[in-house]
Amino acid sequence: MKGTGPVAPHRQPRAAVWAHWRVEGLALTVVTGLCSAVALSACTGRISGQATGSAETGSGAQGTGNSRAGTGGGGTANVSGTAGDGSGAGTAGASGTGSGGSSTPVDCSAISPGRAPIRRLTTYEYSNTVRDLLNDTSSPGNALPPQVDSKQNLFGNDADEQAPSPLLIEQYETVAGTVAATATASTAALAKLNSCASTVTAATESACARAIATTLAPRAFRRVVAASDIDNLVSIYTTVRGVSSTVTFASGVAAMIEVLLQDPEFLYRVERGTPVSGNAAVKRLTGREVATRLSYLFWQTMPDASLFQAADASMLDTKEGVAAQAKKMLDDQRSHPTVAFFFDNLLPLPDLGGLTRDATLFPTWSSSIGLAMRSEVQRLLEYEIYENTTQAAAPYMPGSWPAILTSPYTFVNEALFNYYGASTFAPGTSVKGTALTKVSLNTSQRLGLLTLGGIMTGLTTTNLTNEVLRGTFIINKLMCRGLTVPTGLNPVAPDPYSGKTARIRFGFHSAMPVCAGCHKMIDPLGLPFENYDPVGLYRTTEHWVDPSTGTPYDTPIDASGAVSGVDGTASNGVELVKLLATSPEVGSCFASHWMRFAYGRSLEADADACNQQSVVTAFQGAGYNIKQLLLALTQSDGFLYRPAQ
Repeated sequence: MKGTGPVAPHRQPRAAVWAHWRVEGLALTVVTGLCSAVALSACTGRISGQATGSAETGSGAQGTGNSRAGTGGGGTANVSGTAGDGSGAGTAGASGTGSGGSSTPVDCSAISPGRAPIRRLTTYEYSNTVRDLLNDTSSPGNALPPQVDSKQNLFGNDADEQAPSPLLIEQYETVAGTVAATATASTAALAKLNSCASTVTAATESACARAIATTLAPRAFRRVVAASDIDNLVSIYTTVRGVSSTVTFASGVAAMIEVLLQDPEFLYRVERGTPVSGNAAVKRLTGREVATRLSYLFWQTMPDASLFQAADASMLDTKEGVAAQAKKMLDDQRSHPTVAFFFDNLLPLPDLGGLTRDATLFPTWSSSIGLAMRSEVQRLLEYEIYENTTQAAAPYMPGSWPAILTSPYTFVNEALFNYYGASTFAPGTSVKGTALTKVSLNTSQRLGLLTLGGIMTGLTTTNLTNEVLRGTFIINKLMCRGLTVPTGLNPVAPDPYSGKTARIRFGFHSAMPVCAGCHKMIDPLGLPFENYDPVGLYRTTEHWVDPSTGTPYDTPIDASGAVSGVDGTASNGVELVKLLATSPEVGSCFASHWMRFAYGRSLEADADACNQQSVVTAFQGAGYNIKQLLLALTQSDGFLYRPAQ
């Protein structure tokens, strides 16, 4: 709670108004003060009838090397053992667990949704939802404490990590007050809530307040509201308006909006579901609950009017109906920011504009180049997923994950073209101006997403390349093997003066027994990218100065490597990405990231085996097309159902 200084008129009667206020279906009782302080604490558990309780905890069981056929559950690895590859083959590597494997067939004859913990809006979703509810484009979610990632879930929306802190609860109150004040700051602002406010009089105030509540509540709660819901909001307005003659109509409406924005059913995605005939273990989500899942998956905001209408017309009661709406939403421009958000969290992109390098060693690097690199990656992804219809990365079809990994083109503006140098691109290429332009690459130097400057620079934290960071990125983010540092081991980067090249320097680690287990996995995946320096420029030699003599050396780089579980070897990064593109493990890992994002939780090897099997099988059958993957997610049990308890 905040201090006891002067209180705005519309906040004075809160304790009286909120005393014993019950939120329907949640059985959350607010005795005094800020309702959200109690409501949020209770809302980390399951929603089921009148039940309240503590949070569902745990990040989900980890997958094992021989877990389920082709499902690829996320895993962890430490020092020794084998890791599954998500397609049936165990692969050599760090300890114990990996991203799948197969030995036991999965019986998916019964509906198996897995867990469905209640999810709170992320800061990004909060901003978007307030924008669409109240026409507020100030991104108020940025004022909330940032959410955290979990071990498996990289997207800040893992329900198991969303326990509300005192700071969050306080900030919800502060932000709600600011948003409410903006929404009621003028007659024109009030009229955006409901046209009645443009000509409101003393005689029509109460009716207009009810009209505003009736307009906002169903959208804010994302369900059909009862008369009691509207009555509760109007009683807030009436009490505040009656405090004194100086309290205005706008203050009463602002109080109503503040309460709405702190209501658990606004902040959380409440799902009660409906019984399934003959199956007491699960519930089918209602039409509006499915609409909400669709909207936050594709648009990261509340459903719009047409989606609510589809839900109310029973158009989301079948898989076919859900698929049809999902396709419309995915084809809508509003889905593009969500896909960009996903990749911004999967890839090392957000910090590119803030990276610093030694200006003497890298005189052409700048924050503007870093930002351009980020835009380059984002534009490549958007074009390949949404726009490309021409097969450019044979044998892979347009819009597929392998096509992105082996794309022979990119997008640069004049500054980025000059930064990379003409040799990076196909002969005769030139680019002028600030607009990102599609250009063909010199595929002997670069091919696909991983060899772009933004990825290589983002995986470098100092003035020296780090094959461990680059290799573990592939292992954990692209293959889902969950490699972790063994307990008690505190690895340090090799002495930069211990060898002329990274292969030599990191080779000392590989020779140490305590390090060898991990480096056998890391080195073949990280060292092939040594042709890209700490600022993403292509090189064939590594410059090194002997500290004892001052003698400079430019030593040819050995960029050879391999992908465990995939036939063949690579002589450089270009060849390595070709191998990665053929790996079923890479495909199933990519699908599992989208599942974690869509479900808002970590995955469990057993409980999610059928979800993973259905999604990954559909993804494979569609040639690893990303849009088809997203549509397949909406057809899974984990998306359409929830456990009954």
